[in-house]
Amino acid sequence: MSLRRYILGTVTANLALVGALLWQAARSPSPATAAGLNVTTNVVTEFVNEPAPPAPVVKVPGSPPFHWSQVEATNYLTYATNLLAIGCPPETARDVLVARVADAFLVRARELTRPLQGRFWEVMAERGELKELFENAALEELLKGLKAERERVQVDLQAVLGKAVPAEKPVRNEQFGHLPESKQTEVAALDSRHGEEISTLNREVAQATPAERSAKKKALRDRQQTERRVLFSDGEWDEAELRRSAQAAQVRELRGFSATADELRSLARTLRDFDTTHPRPTPRDPKQPAADPDYQPKVEARETARKELLTARLGQGGFAAFERGGDPRFHTLLKLARRLELPPASAAQWLDLQTAAQTQVRQLRENVDLPAEARALALLALRVETERTLQAAVGARGWSAYQRHAGDWLGQLAK
Repeated sequence: MSLRRYILGTVTANLALVGALLWQAARSPSPATAAGLNVTTNVVTEFVNEPAPPAPVVKVPGSPPFHWSQVEATNYLTYATNLLAIGCPPETARDVLVARVADAFLVRARELTRPLQGRFWEVMAERGELKELFENAALEELLKGLKAERERVQVDLQAVLGKAVPAEKPVRNEQFGHLPESKQTEVAALDSRHGEEISTLNREVAQATPAERSAKKKALRDRQQTERRVLFSDGEWDEAELRRSAQAAQVRELRGFSATADELRSLARTLRDFDTTHPRPTPRDPKQPAADPDYQPKVEARETARKELLTARLGQGGFAAFERGGDPRFHTLLKLARRLELPPASAAQWLDLQTAAQTQVRQLRENVDLPAEARALALLALRVETERTLQAAVGARGWSAYQRHAGDWLGQLAK
């Protein structure tokens, strides 16, 4: 057999075998599929933009579909009524509406005060009170109207949803802020019980004689004081008594007086000790103090001793700042200076001018040797000169504001 015949025969046999396999594959299922095998193929996926499926609808059996848009409303009363209509408990509806009202009115208030928010750190740096930043007549009127509107909405909602019952929570007293949290809770609970006891006693002694009422109330106060005292150590009690003293209130009202917390506490203690050892003198007849010749000398001697004590403690400048810081006139002037964006020193200068003028007025009026006509001319001249000096000190921009907020005393100079 030649090589050529051998190759042709082999090719012919292979072609016959391939044809047989193809014929068999066409007649029977794929072996891979029949055997349960996974066959991986290349798949080309075509994406088609289709609208998103609708949101799920809450549907109660036997009722039409429900949407929150059917309940929500811009009118708070309508919203409240809708919530109640779908079976929402009044307490839950109240929580929803109270939060909604608070958020809405807070947004409106922020919009009104937004122009002033940029001065926050400026006021803080001047040791001012943030509330003074918003002391603007037009702004106050707008905020007042906004507050009144919110209160009307709250009243209307209470009529529909009822009034919320406040949770029982002991009221904390700043007098006891130095105590541990657990002891503050004990004191608050004791105060609550003592209040109930006082109310009960007042009902019980309503028909008793004045002497009996006084005796029973005193006995109750003494017992309650003993119960309260037991809760405190000696140091805690002394601190609590100092915090509630008139001297602590005096120190708390100081304005423009720089001191640390410890210095203020020490100052309050010094004032309390002085008042204890130097009680205020009382005239023989409180209605006619001038009739007691010893009364005024005693007052002056006490003031001299007080000034010497505080000057030794604070220095001349510190004592001047202390006296000025407790003067209501300075409080008003300090607010005005901040409103005019002037330093606190300006308020001190204005107060000095006012004090000097008022001292001169008092001296003129007490001068019995001065004829009435001459006194009137002197008072008029003093007013003109005082107004000229003050206007120069306050400045043209602030003069009208000074007259409106702090200038009432000027009208008394020439009278």
